[in-house]
Amino acid sequence: MTVLVEKPAINLREELTALRNQPRYRQQIFWSEGDASETSFATPKGWKPLFVYDNGALQREGSGEDYTVSFDGFVYTVVFAVAPGSSNNVGIIAEWEGN
Repeated sequence: MTVLVEKPAINLREELTALRNQPRYRQQIFWSEGDASETSFATPKGWKPLFVYDNGALQREGSGEDYTVSFDGFVYTVVFAVAPGSSNNVGIIAEWEGN
C-alpha cells in the first residue's frame, strides 16, 4: 500500500512581507522640548509610554506625582503636573503596541 502525503506550498513572499511590516525596534525614545507652559506631550499612534524623563531626571507616574498618562483610544498623552522648564529636554521611552 502506498500513501502519498502532500503539504501545501509555503508562500514565502507573504511570510517575508509580514516580517517586513513588523517594527524593527520594540522600544523607542521620543524627544520634545519644554517651554515652561506646555504640560501635555503625545506619543505617536501605536506607542505606549514606559518611562518619562525631564532634563535627564526620571519622573514618577501617578496622581499626585510628576505625571499621568491618558489614552483616547488612539494616542497616549503624558500630562505633567508642572510644565517642564523652558528648553528642558523631555524624553519619553515608549513601547510599540500598534498593529
